[in-house]
Amino acid sequence: MSHIRTFLRANYTFCAYKRFLIDKNLRLTCFILKLQGQSQCKRNFNTSSLWRNKESRKSGNIADILVKESSLETLVDPTGAGIDMTGKLDRILVANIMRQFQQREEVCKAATSEGLLEPFYSKAMDRFVEFVMDNIDRLPAQLHVIIYDITKAEGKGKSIDDLYPYFIDFAKKIYPQFEFQKDLQLICDLTQPANWYAEARRMKRKMIFHCGPTNSGKTYHALKAFMAAKSGVYCGPLRLLAVEVFNKCLENNVPCDLITGEERRHHFGPDRPAAHVSCTVEMTSTTTEYDVAVIDEIQMLRDMERGGAWTRVLLGLCAREIHLCGEEAAVNLVKRIVNTTGDTLEVRKYERLNRLRFDNNPLMSLKEVTAGDCIVCFSKRTIYKVCIELEKLGHNVAVIYGSLPPATKLAQAQKFNDPKDPCKVLVATDAIGMGINLKIKRIIFLEIQKLTRDENGDLNYSFIPTHQAKQIAGRAGRFGSGENVGLVTAHTEKKMIELKEIIQQDLEDIQAAGLLPTVEQLEQFYFYLPNFSMRDILGIFQYMSTVNSDMYFLCGLENFKELATLIDHIDLPLRVRYQFCLAPVSVKSPFLSTLFTKFARSYSNGTPIDCKWLLLQTDYPWILPKTIKSLAKLEEVHEIMDMYLWLSFRFEEIFCDRESVRGVQKQLEEVIEEGVEKLGVLLAQGTNNPPAKGKGKIIAAKKSIRRAKGK
Repeated sequence: MSHIRTFLRANYTFCAYKRFLIDKNLRLTCFILKLQGQSQCKRNFNTSSLWRNKESRKSGNIADILVKESSLETLVDPTGAGIDMTGKLDRILVANIMRQFQQREEVCKAATSEGLLEPFYSKAMDRFVEFVMDNIDRLPAQLHVIIYDITKAEGKGKSIDDLYPYFIDFAKKIYPQFEFQKDLQLICDLTQPANWYAEARRMKRKMIFHCGPTNSGKTYHALKAFMAAKSGVYCGPLRLLAVEVFNKCLENNVPCDLITGEERRHHFGPDRPAAHVSCTVEMTSTTTEYDVAVIDEIQMLRDMERGGAWTRVLLGLCAREIHLCGEEAAVNLVKRIVNTTGDTLEVRKYERLNRLRFDNNPLMSLKEVTAGDCIVCFSKRTIYKVCIELEKLGHNVAVIYGSLPPATKLAQAQKFNDPKDPCKVLVATDAIGMGINLKIKRIIFLEIQKLTRDENGDLNYSFIPTHQAKQIAGRAGRFGSGENVGLVTAHTEKKMIELKEIIQQDLEDIQAAGLLPTVEQLEQFYFYLPNFSMRDILGIFQYMSTVNSDMYFLCGLENFKELATLIDHIDLPLRVRYQFCLAPVSVKSPFLSTLFTKFARSYSNGTPIDCKWLLLQTDYPWILPKTIKSLAKLEEVHEIMDMYLWLSFRFEEIFCDRESVRGVQKQLEEVIEEGVEKLGVLLAQGTNNPPAKGKGKIIAAKKSIRRAKGK
């Protein structure tokens, strides 16, 4: 028996342990570089950590999420061959040996030099110790013999290191990505994103940065160059802005196409593209050549979720002249990026066209609201609460917030802007910050704190950032509104003081631009890690990716990952799954999440979805909303139709009834628009009954009301 033991130990140890001894100095150098700023290798140990604590493993840490527990069953030896060779192991002695192995700095250094970094090293070590102690009578024969011999050697340091090769192989079993680490690191090397766009690098591009505050005319000058060019593309942050530029082109006899995620309008027809195109930034082509391009709101490249779209067009647009419009805070970052692309940059600074100043007195009561005021708050419930009070005071009110359909936002804006309309007061969220022209005399910040999600995903109230406060405040006294001065104030004197402190701060330079992984990069990851879900692959990609942190960061992709989780169980090709996860849908709504999952399942089954099926999911026919909750439900239905239209341009064979859906969506917009008009009055009256007479804009509304009265 002893000669078998000797052979097993010598054969296994020699083949693997030589990796640990090669070039000790190089390993130490790698260790210092890779672990800089991380926790020490030597960690305190207590006997209780030898056994699995399931509750402690629910932390959501990436090292927990990506561990493959199923791989461990292949490691155990149910026959107990090791026991036949040596006899049973002494649990107390084994616990002591594992404690010493876990504390060995040499082990940590060697593992780190092979690429097993934190937090994976600590988690792999914990799981290795747990595996040994949980399966002490079922260990593989080689490992059993090694541990038995170490116990006989009384746990001398050198003999304990014999566990290292088995530990490394164990780590590769539970973290498959570790085995292909070098290949994966090459795939997610994002340090030179300018090189991704070969066509743009072959062009000599001139960039003109129009920077200045809101209402300074910077976009006006950029659009003049765009419409005067033989060909051009406008890249906007919102559908509303893309539609506005599209309409301006037509008004100026410039043939133009409109391309957004949910809509296509072709001036000459789908088979004959116009020389000019107005699109949302995500829909911009980086292969079509243009004479002039406009990238609006370039400061959005700092956005944690959407910033990668702006970086993509900045680096990849094939245009000879590119006009950037946005905050001065982005100038220095753009300069650094342009230095890597070989393009030229000219900066043109603009001043505000009319003055903006703080009102001398804060608003102490809604009774002080006058014509031309816009009251800013940050929740739908607060908006309608304010509407109720203003309606009681005799004001006719318009409302604008993020989840309203674009057509409804425009209708509310036109109502407020129309001098003949009795509506003279607007209540809005930060949705007015960009995309809508409004004739506001005075901006009143009813709130200056907003519920936001921090880095840990927790919701907290925090003061709005300076750049957002300036953008909202700048909507007052817009040039062309007839006002020479825009006024800004807040509710209560305390908020006024705090608002002044926020707005009077200088804008900090934007330090980095967002980057997004491409579907090609994720496909390569999937080739190496076919058993991982899309969410897991994204998690590994984010953890392993390397970026030039002086200029770039990897976008958070939280919504993308949540959508990926929803359809993880559905059989879809990776490219299709990737497209689905880019769809415009909020995961906060169970209703939307359910329909999103049904859409993906229909694609997987090859079952087309028509308008009739879609309406069956939405409580059709719709009636005038009588509560905030019922209005929110209609807004979700509108978002579902947006999602359908978005998918119809990518998977037309499944989402095959686009025109019918677009038609009923327009009818739904009329219902929502009238609901917004009437809801404030209904809430102010304190009744759930709709007005006796409608305007005929509601599908089957009269029949529904009669049925309700009959009951």
